[in-house]
Amino acid sequence: MKIPYAASEQEKKAGVMEPFVESVRVSRNVLVRASSNSFRLQSVLVWEFGSTVELLPALGNSDVTRQTMAGAIHAGYLASRSKERETTQSGQVDPLLSYIYSLSTSYHTTHVTPPTMKFAASRLHAAGHPAGAARSLHVAREEKGHDVLALKDIAAFGLPAQEFVARVRPRDAIALETLYERIAESDEPIAVFGYVYVLERMALLNTAELVDTIERMIPKGMKATRCLRVHSAIGSDRRHVDESIAFIASLPKGDRSAIARAAYETSVVMHSESSDYPGDEEMGRLLHELGGEKFHAKVLSPELQH
Repeated sequence: MKIPYAASEQEKKAGVMEPFVESVRVSRNVLVRASSNSFRLQSVLVWEFGSTVELLPALGNSDVTRQTMAGAIHAGYLASRSKERETTQSGQVDPLLSYIYSLSTSYHTTHVTPPTMKFAASRLHAAGHPAGAARSLHVAREEKGHDVLALKDIAAFGLPAQEFVARVRPRDAIALETLYERIAESDEPIAVFGYVYVLERMALLNTAELVDTIERMIPKGMKATRCLRVHSAIGSDRRHVDESIAFIASLPKGDRSAIARAAYETSVVMHSESSDYPGDEEMGRLLHELGGEKFHAKVLSPELQH
């Protein structure tokens, strides 16, 4: 279930537009210009980029950083829309089956976070960046066990959770995992905070209303939204987003620039509409195979039970 990026009230403050005080190049030809209450995307020809194009004050500001990150996410959203779509899904899409499929994405993206952040911490520590190393370990601790929540949600449907996530490996989840690990292994491991910020900021689009809608779809007696609730506007991610902004703003300008570029890259992947959901018929067959007749009859609609 993908929700297009939309600016929050904090990201679109009302009032007179202030002069832009920060400019960050997030891609080969896109510049994000930000003030404390707005951002603007500027297309720049590749050969026009020079050392004077980027402008970041030595000291960051939380409000400006929030706008820069919002601009990076929006730029990634626009870039993903311009790319050719690829999909292998066919036929109808039952919302409950689609949600069950998405639980594998939740597992894979949460499972990779603690080890990747610990790896980034070791590299930042070796590079003499104690603040980045400490923050990486903090994120690793806070995200520990979230993959278990996804497994419990899958098991709530009567499915063998570990077998399910081993067999269901959504393309978008694997693309995010690959990007995350590449950023951690790059020359600028501090950029992992751009990836983390985008995932947590996008999680806020999972509103209380959306969670309620999904819970109404789930048969009574099944508790299967643990992971979703944590990664939503009613969970811990709202606090995490604010903490991330404060941390990113405290960093040197080179770090802030690297984080914004990683946020752009992450947004491109997250907003891709490429899908390998196999379709309801194939998904129904898989769940029947894994869950047995009892689960099959309780959850699937009659037309998908054969």
